[in-house]
Amino acid sequence: MKRLLFSALLLAAGPAAAGFDDLAVSAQDLKNLQTPARLPEPLAETAPFPDKDGRWYGNDSRQARMRFTTYMHYKVPASYSGPVSRILSDPGQRASIRELVDLQLQHMYGAFTMHPGFAENPGIPSGDYKVELLGAEKVPNEPYARISYSYDDVVVFASGLFRGGGATRVAFALPRDPVTIYKKGFASPSSRKNLCTDGHYNSEGDFWYFWNPYQDGCPIGGGDLVGVQTDLSPLPVTRGTYPEYSRLYGENGNGDVLQVSYLVGVDENFQNGDLGKKTFRDAFAGLRNAGFRVTVDEPRRKQLVYNTGAKKTHVQMLLLDPNSAEFAAEAARGLRTSDVFLYDGHSGLGGYLDPERLVADSGQPLALPKNKYQIFVFQGCSTYAYYNSAFFSLKRSGADPKGTKNLDIMTTGIGAAFDVGASVDVAFLRSVTMGERPSWQTVMDRVRQAEGGNSALSHINGDEDNPRNP
Repeated sequence: MKRLLFSALLLAAGPAAAGFDDLAVSAQDLKNLQTPARLPEPLAETAPFPDKDGRWYGNDSRQARMRFTTYMHYKVPASYSGPVSRILSDPGQRASIRELVDLQLQHMYGAFTMHPGFAENPGIPSGDYKVELLGAEKVPNEPYARISYSYDDVVVFASGLFRGGGATRVAFALPRDPVTIYKKGFASPSSRKNLCTDGHYNSEGDFWYFWNPYQDGCPIGGGDLVGVQTDLSPLPVTRGTYPEYSRLYGENGNGDVLQVSYLVGVDENFQNGDLGKKTFRDAFAGLRNAGFRVTVDEPRRKQLVYNTGAKKTHVQMLLLDPNSAEFAAEAARGLRTSDVFLYDGHSGLGGYLDPERLVADSGQPLALPKNKYQIFVFQGCSTYAYYNSAFFSLKRSGADPKGTKNLDIMTTGIGAAFDVGASVDVAFLRSVTMGERPSWQTVMDRVRQAEGGNSALSHINGDEDNPRNP
């Protein structure tokens, strides 16, 4: 994934944030023009989400509470005849507005990785934020309603952003009208290339992930944006937590076998030189060199075993097209039956391992075993937002309302590089499946070391209720 590096740090020291002055208007003008005249008071301090206690570990990343109030412009349909101030009372209009609020917020992915101040200390929102629509008012002389709302989330950012360890004030931009913002990125109506996003991923469907109004030549100006300022309050990290090795190495639904399902997705195709294919080969060689014995060695399917006393670790590796029905079937099977499920490859902007997609394309229900302890590893781009809460939800039960007692998930905060995928995967599997029994903190430190200069802000989720000894 292409990353643009900026030296400016977008940390707000007062009402105006450094960095916005790269736009067509000054920072103060942007704030004055784009901040609603009557925003609600900031959200009161409350406890973290009831389904998250914030305890979690990443070597170079932190979870933080992020809350703010902001607004969006919504073009009022000609079919709506009521007063704009009551548009939120109309169920159909409210549903449309909420969908566009989600689209506006989706642009935080680009803001927190591509914009000044975040390129070197990136972050990501979660997939289960909370939004409350607060009010609507007519925009003078325009066919728009100004929709104000509050946002509450647990986010992940590089730990370097939290200088001094306390709360950090940040400022960022969102599109004022998320429907028209992509069109604003063209220099003229006849232009074919958007100048405010990635040169390769240039479509409207990818825009939210790569958009950057600070790029040279980008015609988007301050009048097209909303400025947001908020404090990121870091949450506690876990210390001395362990995978549930006694269950993983014991009878866990697979007899005396610790079953690992390891799927690698191709980058583009199965030809030589494909980055995913290289990951597959390099990881196979790494596991073999670590002491795993090869039992199957086919171009797209490998099997390896390792004896850990009375327990045998069995790794099944498959090289697949993540957009295929075959991948969906194998992923669904592995998620249902394996002790450890590991996927390395593209996230497909969240689509490839989306539970609904797996059910639709595999033709099989995705009912995860409620009482079986499992570890899932999603080594792809931005998997914290895409896959974390979705799979914990599938593990929930009356005895485990959060879904974390029988599941730990390793996800990434930002883009994961193919270049280090094999090293990361091998470091993880060597740590967890070969009998050594290190803590989760040690495992994640080893993963970070394997990433080298390609940190994906990898971290472990769900370990807050794990054992304090191996």
